[in-house]
Amino acid sequence: MNLNVSQQITQTLTTELIHQLELLQYSSSELEQHIYEKSNENPLLTVIEKNMNHTKDIVDLATMSIKGIQPKQKQHYDFIQTRLTQQHSYITQLLDQIPFHPDITPHDRDILKYFICNLDEHLFLNVDLSKVAESFNISLDHIKILLELLQTFEPLGVGATDFKEYLLIQIYNDLEAPPFAAQFIQHHLEQVANLSIKLLSTTYDISIEETQRTIQYIRNLQPIPISLDSHTNNEYIIPDIIISKLNGEWIIEVNNRFLPKIEINQNYVDLLKESVEDYAYYQQCMNDIIVLTQGIAQRDKTLYSLTRLLLDMQASFFEHGINALSPMRLKDVAQALNMHESTISRAVKNKYIRTEHGVFALQSLFTKGIINDAGKLDSVSFVKRRIKELVENENRKFPLSDQQLTEELEAEGVRISRRTVSKYRKEMNIANSSKRIYL
Repeated sequence: MNLNVSQQITQTLTTELIHQLELLQYSSSELEQHIYEKSNENPLLTVIEKNMNHTKDIVDLATMSIKGIQPKQKQHYDFIQTRLTQQHSYITQLLDQIPFHPDITPHDRDILKYFICNLDEHLFLNVDLSKVAESFNISLDHIKILLELLQTFEPLGVGATDFKEYLLIQIYNDLEAPPFAAQFIQHHLEQVANLSIKLLSTTYDISIEETQRTIQYIRNLQPIPISLDSHTNNEYIIPDIIISKLNGEWIIEVNNRFLPKIEINQNYVDLLKESVEDYAYYQQCMNDIIVLTQGIAQRDKTLYSLTRLLLDMQASFFEHGINALSPMRLKDVAQALNMHESTISRAVKNKYIRTEHGVFALQSLFTKGIINDAGKLDSVSFVKRRIKELVENENRKFPLSDQQLTEELEAEGVRISRRTVSKYRKEMNIANSSKRIYL
């Protein structure tokens, strides 16, 4: 037995910090509900609703109406009529979201309307994009950009072409998704369904535990955007952050207009303070109120700091709209704010920002990219489109290999590995060069 002395730095999360992190991940509506729940638990806490015309403010602030699924009613109803009514309702709500993207052209709006009107009963889109491009006399790449925009509408993933793509959309919009979740779905969905844990663990060289967590995560994803077998009710998304421009300056508002006012019930304070037996309970209740108010203040401060940084990192997006969105990583934002990535992940989760060009989920502003020779990031979607263009314009007798595609991209300033090119090619269902020989 040996006795050794060593120095070690550890971080312990206090109860207050844990509560602050919990509040940070709440949307405005979730935070409102949390405050009311705390008021039911704490006799010293009194909440006072804001004095406002609730309906008028919802019209002013609600950015898009969506449908929330409720359990089936016990009474009998006309199944076919219900399906038709609900499908029409979803189409109407999707059409209502188009005006929240005023930066797109009238022609683009017509294409979005065409997509929406051709959705099936589960909001999947089964149309030939090439024929759509031809019908509207526009490039296929532009059609794909508009489809990607539609897939950001509520419910998220609307317009997916199939079950697999819908799962991938959910993963790409979840900053906390397991690292190999997308690859599991793209290449080994059957093994995931069969719970082939050992095979997947060996294939991806990861632990059994990580494989199990990834499979469980995938099994918890929504299989389709909606189910028209359920009754629905209207809900509204209230933006958590509002961006506007005044005299050439950006104005940031962390939207707390609907949050109730927190006050201390002085009658209960006097009652508990007079009782020796209840004094410890009084102190605990007071401490809970302090933690709650400090947590809300810290949440607002973090969201404000995050938004200020986004105005710098995504300046073109706020000026010109979704087409000017630049690639941005969670890691870059965390480093700039000197925060942990998990904190930024909580800050953007389930939150929406209203801009002059429409309303967007904060998560949608984080896009993947590849560093080019200029030191900037090219989006993954751009790189994929460039690979597809190179393949479409190649010499049909001498197709480009993955190495040649890599060299072509490097010549254009995009630094990317051959393995990544191969991965993107497979994701776009493009055969390798040996199978693309046209005689």
